[in-house]
Amino acid sequence: MHIGIYGTGQLARMMAHDGKKLGATFSFIAEPNDDVSAIKGLGEQVMFSGSESAEAIFKALGEPEVITVEKEAVDVPLLRDLQKLCRVSPNPDVLEITQHRLREKNFLNKIGIPTAGYAEANSASDVTKAIEALGIPVAVKSIEQGYDGKNQWHLKTEADVEKFLETYNSSPLIIEQWVPFEAEVSLIAARSLAGDIAFYAMAYNEHRGGILISSIVPAKNYQEKFTKRAQEYLRKILTESDYVGVLSMECFVKGDELLVNELAPRVHNSGHWSQAGTACSQFENAIRAVMGIELGNTELNGPTAMLNLLGKEVAQSDITIPNAQLHWYDKQCKPKRKVGHINFQHEDYAELEKNLAALEKQVYQDN
Repeated sequence: MHIGIYGTGQLARMMAHDGKKLGATFSFIAEPNDDVSAIKGLGEQVMFSGSESAEAIFKALGEPEVITVEKEAVDVPLLRDLQKLCRVSPNPDVLEITQHRLREKNFLNKIGIPTAGYAEANSASDVTKAIEALGIPVAVKSIEQGYDGKNQWHLKTEADVEKFLETYNSSPLIIEQWVPFEAEVSLIAARSLAGDIAFYAMAYNEHRGGILISSIVPAKNYQEKFTKRAQEYLRKILTESDYVGVLSMECFVKGDELLVNELAPRVHNSGHWSQAGTACSQFENAIRAVMGIELGNTELNGPTAMLNLLGKEVAQSDITIPNAQLHWYDKQCKPKRKVGHINFQHEDYAELEKNLAALEKQVYQDN
C-alpha cells in the first residue's frame, strides 16, 4: 500500500520506518520552510505552498490509497479536497477540532469529559472578564499554533495580568483555570478502520520549559488508580469522532481528579517508549490502523523510560546505562530542538528511575 504523510519531521520518519516493515511505501507533503532532513531517502517529497490543487498534490504523491498526518498544523481544506480522491485518516473533522484549543475544549465538554474551566477571549476586556470569572492564577494560550509550551503564558498575579495586557494585540485566546496538578500523565491508543481499539500503558511525564523531557511507564503511582477512567475517556473520544489512527490524550492529575489537558491526533512524544516497551510501537500501529489491518500487541513488556534529546548531540557510545537505544532524527542540532530520544528498560522500577535521573544529569549537565 502507498501512503501519503502530511509532514516531514521525526514522527513521519518513524512511521515510515515501521511502515516499510509492513510493505508500505511513502510520500510526504512538505510546506515552505519545512525541514525535510528527517525523512531523507524515505519517499518523494511534494511541496504544498497553498496554491496547488488537491488533484495536483494527489498525483505528485503517487496517488496514495490513504493520507495520514504527523502534526496538527495542517491545511484542513486541502485534506477535505484530498478526501474526495482517497481516504484521509484521521478524518479532517477531527483535525479541525484538535488544531483549535477552543473547539477541542468544547468538544471534550460536550461529550462529558472533564477539563479545567476555560473562557474565550478576543479583547482586553474579554481577558479581564475571564480572569475575574476563573480566578488567578490562569494559563493563557493562543487558540491555534501552540505546542511545546509556545504561545502560552502563566499569569500568577494582578501585576502579571497588567503586564500581559500591555502587549496583548487582541488575538484569539483561551483562558484556562490554572490546575495545581500533582502529575502529568498521558494515554495513547490506536483505533483501527474496523473500530478496534488498543491502549498503551499510561505514561508519567516530566516537562522542562513546556517541552516534554522524559516519560516513564507504567505511571507508577497513577496507573492503577486512573487507567480505567482514562481508557473510558479516550474510548469515548475515539468512538465519538470515528477516529482512525493513533491519538494521544494528555491529562493532569489533581487529587482524585483526572482532567484532560490536550489531545494530539497523531503519534506522540510521550509514546516513543513504545519502541522498546511493546511488541508493536505507536508508529507501527499508526500505520496498521490507516492500512486497515489488524492492530499489533500494545501490552507493556516491562518498566520502560524515554529521555528526550533537546538540542543535545549524543552518540550511542556516550550512553553508559545498560539496555539503551538511541533514536537520532538526523536533524540539525539547535537549542531546545527535538533531535533524538533514548529508550531504555530495567526490570526493577526503582533502578529504572535512578537510571533516568542519571542519564538526564549526564545529558543536561550544563543546564
